[in-house]
Amino acid sequence: MTKLLILILPLSLGLTACSLLERSETSGYASNDDSEGGAREFYFDKRAKAYNSAKEELGLQTRKELGEEEVTAIQTRVELNRLEKNLQNSLDKKQYYSIKPYFNNDLERIYFLRLPNREAKERWANMKGVTTNETSFDHVTTKLIEKNDISRGMSRNAVRQSWGDPDFVEVAGEHIYGNERWRYNKLTSSDEGYKSEVRIIYFESGRVAGWETAAQSTN
Repeated sequence: MTKLLILILPLSLGLTACSLLERSETSGYASNDDSEGGAREFYFDKRAKAYNSAKEELGLQTRKELGEEEVTAIQTRVELNRLEKNLQNSLDKKQYYSIKPYFNNDLERIYFLRLPNREAKERWANMKGVTTNETSFDHVTTKLIEKNDISRGMSRNAVRQSWGDPDFVEVAGEHIYGNERWRYNKLTSSDEGYKSEVRIIYFESGRVAGWETAAQSTN
């Protein structure tokens, strides 16, 4: 009987200790599941924002159904944006953004950014013929300049050759990113006389992304 009491006593003490160790709501343990759920929600929300941002950059934000190529293009842009955000060194940023407009596509930009150092990047860019030399233009661009016209994808220097220097320049973010808005004030003739025309060109990564024109009659 004495042995039985001895066995029961430690067991009861153990159960009492467990009850005393019940975790407080403020301990950090009780809300562990909630924390994990919040982390997962944050992660998926971040991925959704990155996807939607890339979708908008590619002009696909209004598309309800996407083909396989479009989905791949969005995923590629998401990865490119991630690699660009990881550029911390000012020299790396300057090297990349000075030639970013001259890559053929996002895949080339991604390949470039994944190279281990600036020397390797410079060698690869030279091998691919990627250059910042804007003194010569392809046949299509040359024809547009001759007609004082512009098109999407034109460089800033090509626009200057076609329309001249802008009257006003706005820069979004750092200058090296090439995200700018140029404004031209022009006088154009019409059947109703001369009109003052405001032309605005939008550049993304140093290339024409779009433009708009607003005309007002002059008295």
